[in-house]
Amino acid sequence: MRTRLALLSICLIGALLAAGAASARMGNLVVDKGIVQSVSAGQVVLRALDGSTITITVGPKTRVFLNDIPAPLSAIQPGYVAGALHDGSKPAVYVRAVGRAPLVVDKGVIMSVSAGSLVLRTAAGPVTITVGPSTAVMLNGQPASVTDLRPGYSAEVSHRGSEPAIQIRALGRKR
Repeated sequence: MRTRLALLSICLIGALLAAGAASARMGNLVVDKGIVQSVSAGQVVLRALDGSTITITVGPKTRVFLNDIPAPLSAIQPGYVAGALHDGSKPAVYVRAVGRAPLVVDKGVIMSVSAGSLVLRTAAGPVTITVGPSTAVMLNGQPASVTDLRPGYSAEVSHRGSEPAIQIRALGRKR
């Protein structure tokens, strides 16, 4: 997994270098590229390859893409590689970003479980986590399936944002 992320980062940086400078002009429109530093409702801040900081204004008509899929601006996270087409301080026409949500491990007690999701009671409150066909499930240290899990079991679930769980490790009563 780390190898894939490292390779993806190298490819993205290589693509940015091959594209030339951190910004390119097309008439009055400018394409700025860099690493996302911060995101708010009205702007995205990028760090260009030369180290300069670029603030991109985002408006209601700005189209946002994450990994080539339309997405809300809130899906873009610091550390992602991004580019924006804009006209100076006017809101960007589009913002395109590439990245992957960080790995999250939620720990708690299973409140409910179905074939497609489970609800975990954590210290921060209930968390609903999607379960997919590639989710690895371990119950009491042994391979299991989601249908073996029951409310009341302690669980630790690894996932990336809203993506399906990568792994569920649960402890429950022996049958």
